Amino acid sequence: MKRTPSNASEALAMASESGGPVVWLGESGREAFVVHRHDDGDQEWLVAFRLAASGDALGEWRPVEFAVRQAVESESLAMSSKTIRALPIGELLAASRKALSAQRGGRTGSTGLRLVNPSAVYLAPFLEDARGRQPRDDVAYAGLALEYSFLVQDGDRTPAKTLAAQHGGVSGTWANRIAEARRRGLLTPVKPGEAGGGMTDKAMKLLNPAWSPEADALIDAQIAEMEGDA
Repeated sequence: MKRTPSNASEALAMASESGGPVVWLGESGREAFVVHRHDDGDQEWLVAFRLAASGDALGEWRPVEFAVRQAVESESLAMSSKTIRALPIGELLAASRKALSAQRGGRTGSTGLRLVNPSAVYLAPFLEDARGRQPRDDVAYAGLALEYSFLVQDGDRTPAKTLAAQHGGVSGTWANRIAEARRRGLLTPVKPGEAGGGMTDKAMKLLNPAWSPEADALIDAQIAEMEGDA
């Protein structure tokens, strides 16, 4: 197992070669780092969060540090405040908490490094067969809303077809599930037949009860500080 990074910037450097989310859980079990690779259509970004357990509830995590960098440095596509603000920070943060939950619930040791497939966590209730299917409650649909939002953020105009291709089933079934998530107030409204929208505050809160607008405000403040240093 690789050692746990000491800060978010170091986590970015340690995860630079990874193709997917990377999670480190500290030995105390009360601090963790999660790094995501995000493609905005023009370039790939590495986004890192340092999370700390809230109070005595180890299942609730609050962001305490944030860092971002280009996955591959490019002179023609330089980092700017506009590109940073376009990143889906709230959704990446929710994905970080999901990935961390998967890490803590895994069979491997609780410390060190582990690669996770968050889609298997978000969409589990929709992927199990009828004999072992998990309940499809609001939390399950919030996970679907998160996965759908990532596809939309990446410019996917046919997310239902993409979900069917990646996870099985037919696109019509996934479209109905997406519509149900929207009906439950977990995705923002769009015109009928259009792909778009994003996660609502209700969905964010369902995926992690510790989430709050204040947590997003902390990220915004850190982005503003980065802009000031640029």
